[in-house]
Amino acid sequence: MNKQAIYRRVAQLHAENINQGFLSSLGPNFLTLLYQAIDESPVSVLILDWEDNQVVGFVSGALGMGSVYRQLLRYWPRLIMALAPSLLIPNRLWQIIEILRYSRGGHEHGAKLPAAELLSIVVDPAVRGRSHADRLYRQLTEFFAQRGEHEFKIIVGAALAPAHRFYRRMGAQPAAEIEVHQGARSTVYIQTLREARR
Repeated sequence: MNKQAIYRRVAQLHAENINQGFLSSLGPNFLTLLYQAIDESPVSVLILDWEDNQVVGFVSGALGMGSVYRQLLRYWPRLIMALAPSLLIPNRLWQIIEILRYSRGGHEHGAKLPAAELLSIVVDPAVRGRSHADRLYRQLTEFFAQRGEHEFKIIVGAALAPAHRFYRRMGAQPAAEIEVHQGARSTVYIQTLREARR
């Protein structure tokens, strides 16, 4: 499987399994570019889990989104084509602005949060229950630990009960409530690396 096929597969997994999130509404072409940028940026990571030569899960994380956005802009013709339909919808355009403001630290959280962040984690429903998510999560903690980070944050939408249970089981603790998008509450979890379950 070549790199572009991997990015398309990751985009597909994201769109099918994080379908309540705003990013999925931007379409598969945008998601493919986003995960390519995450994989190529020096301060972020895309970790894959495989079964039978197929990507069945992934986790992505970053030490900050600035480098990821700069990497995205290197593909500006494809980026404009991918975002063109959304740029014509005022509500979607505003949500894009909200994400950019959040990533620049323009949100109110009342506490100092780490820059390191788990961006997304997905396992194909067909292989759930085989420890793929646990393995991916541990690999991300190792990525951050190797870069001298002591903790990272995870933003979880209020309605995502299974995700809340997973992060608590892995040792993450709720630290703040924020609104990345107006009217949509999310919990910020903090994972202290020494607490990540092995």
